[in-house]
Amino acid sequence: MQTMGDAREHFWRVIKMANACDVDLSTALDEGAIDITRYADMITDCRSCPQVGRCDKAQADAAKLDAAPEYCVNKDVFAELRGD
Repeated sequence: MQTMGDAREHFWRVIKMANACDVDLSTALDEGAIDITRYADMITDCRSCPQVGRCDKAQADAAKLDAAPEYCVNKDVFAELRGD
């Protein structure tokens, strides 16, 4: 079983990926598009992701992305929140 990553690091990683995908998680929470449980699940899912290095590189290479990378464990949530 894989060890989960640091919660704080993954909290910021999720926010950075959301921002790169033009998703405002604060607004999504305020408008009820996601609830706090789903938000926490996104962070937990990220903590278990084996592609952290690829994620960090993608975020470093491009400030904005058309969509979350295919390997992103939260790509479907980001797409849904963008209305894709």
